[in-house]
Amino acid sequence: MNIVIVGQGAIGSALAARCEIQGLAYKVMGRTSTLQCIEWIAYQGERLAFLPESIEPLELKGNELIILPLKAYQILPAVTALKPYLTEQTLLLLHNGMGTQSEIEALLPGLPLALGITRMAVLKQGTQVTETGLGGSDLGWALAPANTANREQAEHLLSSILVPCQWHAQIAPLQWAKLAVNAVINPLTALHNISNGELAQPQYQASIQALNEEIATLMQALNIPGAQDIPSRLAQVINATAANYSSMHQDVIHGRPTEIDYINGYLLKEAERLGLALPHHLALWQKIHARQA
Repeated sequence: MNIVIVGQGAIGSALAARCEIQGLAYKVMGRTSTLQCIEWIAYQGERLAFLPESIEPLELKGNELIILPLKAYQILPAVTALKPYLTEQTLLLLHNGMGTQSEIEALLPGLPLALGITRMAVLKQGTQVTETGLGGSDLGWALAPANTANREQAEHLLSSILVPCQWHAQIAPLQWAKLAVNAVINPLTALHNISNGELAQPQYQASIQALNEEIATLMQALNIPGAQDIPSRLAQVINATAANYSSMHQDVIHGRPTEIDYINGYLLKEAERLGLALPHHLALWQKIHARQA
């Protein structure tokens, strides 16, 4: 089973570096056939300069493990473009937010699909990609390959390049746990132009509490476990990543699209389906869209 990594973003480049170091059979599918030469700096300081081998969609043969470490809003367009060339490949979605699973399942019913959450800490500056921390990853199957050997091979490869990695029978509770954190930290830091740690200041606590309560209500209505842990988990992440700037903060600062529709927007869609109102999350969603406009 050959590995195909879609894109040369920070996480995609880090995964390519790990494949390169481990001698795994992999290629990278970029926006064009001309890829960047990557200057990789591992957390322990080891350096590696390499040029990944490129692959075009029409070169796919059917036995690939395709990893999509993209922004949530890039997933559907990327997979739609790949659809004519997909037969029995296995896909891994690796992004913030939720909502892409149903999009891909509707587009490609029956295709093996894995879902991932990663805490890899990687900074990409031009062609230099630096591993700034050693975060782990959690993976689970939305639809496992029917062939047991293919499933085992995919799990082995992903566990190797996403190490430390843990597979879960149910990935949804973990996705919701991360979503609950992202739905507070990302839009608030983007709107107020602050680092994650500054959210610990008193002036933000009323907003944070209201946002937490709305998420907890929604999770309880959906029978998603872990609602009671949201405040403590959020406080822990704010403290642990105090010096960091969220991805949405960086997207807004640099005038890029954000993943707001797959974070707070996803919460709003689920709430609407149940007849619930999330006024504080709606206000954040509206403000981020206004800021982007």
